[in-house]
Amino acid sequence: MQKNYYIILGVNNSATFDEIKTAYRTLAKKYHPDKNQGNKSAEEYFKEIQQAYAVLSNAEKRKKYDLKFSYTHTYANSRASSASRPNQYTQQQSKQGAGAKQNQYVPQKFDYTESWQILVSVGLALLLLYFIISYNTKTEVPQQAVAAEDTVHQSTKVAKEEVQEEIISDSPYSIFFGEEVYDTESKNNIVLHNSDESEVIVCLVQGASPNKTIRNQYLQWGATFKLNNIPDGNYFLKIYFGTKWDTKKSFFNNKIKGGFSKEMGFVKLNSGKEILKFKQEKVGNTVSFDTFDVTLNPSQVNQTQKISAEEFFQ
Repeated sequence: MQKNYYIILGVNNSATFDEIKTAYRTLAKKYHPDKNQGNKSAEEYFKEIQQAYAVLSNAEKRKKYDLKFSYTHTYANSRASSASRPNQYTQQQSKQGAGAKQNQYVPQKFDYTESWQILVSVGLALLLLYFIISYNTKTEVPQQAVAAEDTVHQSTKVAKEEVQEEIISDSPYSIFFGEEVYDTESKNNIVLHNSDESEVIVCLVQGASPNKTIRNQYLQWGATFKLNNIPDGNYFLKIYFGTKWDTKKSFFNNKIKGGFSKEMGFVKLNSGKEILKFKQEKVGNTVSFDTFDVTLNPSQVNQTQKISAEEFFQ
């Protein structure tokens, strides 16, 4: 049975590329395996979401899919229409028999018009199938030429990059840095505002030795995110700027997996005298806590704050 990719993504079959991409992003975040560990249903649905996006985000693949889906739908309707006619015929016989004398034989006239319509429907379905096969053959043969092959390769590469970019985990380096640290009783927080110039990975790092990274958070272009439940203490931030997340990229002989294919640099913020200090206190019925607003922009970072990849991942 042909899967309806439009239903899987929750869009109309006339949806634009931007609408398809937006729907994909929303579903990919909700059903990503990292957020649904142990949930096989969510894992299978996530695969269907990826498959649907890979087809509908590619103009050529979408055209072929729409054509095949149209054929399947037409052929299924013709079969359903044919299957319903014997029931109608039986109902007509029952109605005629009710008004006739018992054991009286009532001859039925054969409906050549209905039979002709069935043959025409089947004929059209077969003709459409022939057209699909011919169309696929004509579009696949030119790929043997160098120019056409390059075009197909680039188109596929773009689709893969878009999928890889979207399936990044909210905390992609937790396997390396360890389990994230929270204080559920604490209201201390940082509000992070990312610019429209890049994507970022933000690490919240303890100010005291051994400078353990207790949080790592991915932000898209222009996104705002609030780090909540921060334990009391002094902290600074380490930032990784870049674009186009690549799951195949690695650091330090595959010890760390995942990274931006287009790196824009690593920096350290709020160190030294500008360190982020958090302390929650309760006086009577009043609770005081600390909150900070930080704007992330690669073009506004001071040169002296740049760090190496080694320092970012230490």
